[in-house]
Amino acid sequence: MMMNNAVIFLQLMRRDVRVLSREFVGDLINAVTWPGSLAITFGYVLPSVGMNQQYGTFLLVGALASTFFYLSLGMGNELVSDFCSMRCIDFYFTLPASSYRFILFQRVFSFALHSVLISLPLLLIGKLILGSRMDLSQLSVIKLFLVLVISGIFFGFFGLWLAAWIPTNRAFNSVWRRVYTPMQLLGCYWFSFFTGFKVFAYIACIALLNPLTYMCEGVRAAVMGQAEYLNFWLCLAVLIAYTIIFGWYAMRKLKRRLDLL
Repeated sequence: MMMNNAVIFLQLMRRDVRVLSREFVGDLINAVTWPGSLAITFGYVLPSVGMNQQYGTFLLVGALASTFFYLSLGMGNELVSDFCSMRCIDFYFTLPASSYRFILFQRVFSFALHSVLISLPLLLIGKLILGSRMDLSQLSVIKLFLVLVISGIFFGFFGLWLAAWIPTNRAFNSVWRRVYTPMQLLGCYWFSFFTGFKVFAYIACIALLNPLTYMCEGVRAAVMGQAEYLNFWLCLAVLIAYTIIFGWYAMRKLKRRLDLL
């Protein structure tokens, strides 16, 4: 059975990689548009009227986290749409795998691969746009890779979690207002945790409940150095904990929703 699972996993990943390769350029353009606009606006335009020119780098690095978040919402929306119409996902559950969980795990790992490959070029593109304004002397490639992979897996489960409890496509429209906006605004995307704590400690404490906080702070610690951000290893540990929690809930809820054995 383990060998059978491995063959199914590899074949499904091979299929997903082929699909990704055909859509990669378009997905990359979509992913670059927002961070690129931020880099130009906050790296060149606003510094000309007095803003710290490093803020462009700060936001662009944080945009790595926002990219994962945005992609996970797309994944959740796609699954909800499928659940409410054709239920093409049922085809995957007819494959001779040992458990429905195995198929859902494959979807998560496929999402992680997609999101990591899409996000990695953002640093290079940001460097090309900002030039000497973007200091990468503190970059740790190993730490960056670790936090991106763990974040990819977490947001894969986050997408499953969304699909598990949102009943319809119409209801999913509320996610952008009720989930995406508050998580991004209060998730240390626009400010660092320590800056938020100095200005408004209560908001900073709320941010500690937000998984996006730990990805933003972890990515910035990996790229810009540890000094001004939450401890990298703490961020990684909390992301792993959130992955387990959201993964457990998503599997449990989807089993009931999809009537899986």
